[in-house]
Amino acid sequence: MKNKFFFVCALLLLASGCTTTSKFPYTTQVIHNAVYFPVMEMCQTDGVTWDYDPLSQVLILKKDNKTLELLVGSDRAVLGNAPVRLSRPVVLKDSVVWAPVEVRSYLIPVSCPVVAKAGKEKGVFLRPVRVVVLDPGHGGKDPGAIGKNGLREKDVVLDVAKKVQKELQRCGVAVYLTRDDDRFILLAERPKIAARKKADIFVSIHANATRSRWIEGFEVYYLSTAVDDDARALAAAENAPLELDGADFFESMSLKAILWDMIQTENRKESIELARHLGDVVSASMNLKMLGVKGAGFAVLKGSYIPSVLVEIGYLSNGEGERKLRDPQYRKRMAESIATGIMRFKIYAEGQS
Repeated sequence: MKNKFFFVCALLLLASGCTTTSKFPYTTQVIHNAVYFPVMEMCQTDGVTWDYDPLSQVLILKKDNKTLELLVGSDRAVLGNAPVRLSRPVVLKDSVVWAPVEVRSYLIPVSCPVVAKAGKEKGVFLRPVRVVVLDPGHGGKDPGAIGKNGLREKDVVLDVAKKVQKELQRCGVAVYLTRDDDRFILLAERPKIAARKKADIFVSIHANATRSRWIEGFEVYYLSTAVDDDARALAAAENAPLELDGADFFESMSLKAILWDMIQTENRKESIELARHLGDVVSASMNLKMLGVKGAGFAVLKGSYIPSVLVEIGYLSNGEGERKLRDPQYRKRMAESIATGIMRFKIYAEGQS
């Protein structure tokens, strides 16, 4: 029954009158005011294996070491053992399984999820995302966290930030770094760089450390005064003075504390959405435990009006975490995942989903 089902799918794919885009690699069609693609075309083009149960209507897709389970009629999916939520439900239309375009990025690294405008009806437009500022934490005389085997946070995050920049530039986004070499930059200067570049979003990249060496995972923080005990403890530790430059407290505090004061409520909401998109993509794509999307009381930097988040890409205090962050291929995959999360937020913010 399975082979017959997908044989019919293949025939209907050839006969369909769908449109294509120059960037997205498969046939596309607007369904539910969103852009979908036929899943079997991805399987045939990119070597994704599949298994389909017509009774439960569960479609299992496999690529390399990734497994994605889709349920027809639902926006819920499972990547590995992690639940994920799609922007739209999977659809069975004329015996063809169609999925929203972001499904491809769960199995195939792609930082540029392209969607066409879905007719006249669009999602709520929040803001254009044309310019991104990435902030590699620490630098120069401030090494940040240091792993047991000597891996320094400032080196890791600079490398990852440069890779994220490359991926986003490939997607047509203007990207600037607060530092592109091993230099120390005052905390107060970092938001000024973003302001000068007229940034639409700000993402600061860090690697964590803790006395509990068994902790490993990925975290995303947005600025909030409502915090739990762990976030409060982290903020207290990271807001301590570094005494590296003789400046006042707000200029010498830990460079982890770079999230800006969210004066407008909508900006805080957008920061939470940005954090959620990044967390969903990275934890699923990297098969990395998501330790949370959290609010924390990082030091306030006045005058910013853009969505801002701080990501902790792993724990250098954890032996396995340090080993992974030392691996150039792992850092490349991490950068691709962060870029994809930013691009998904771009789609959301621009009302395309």
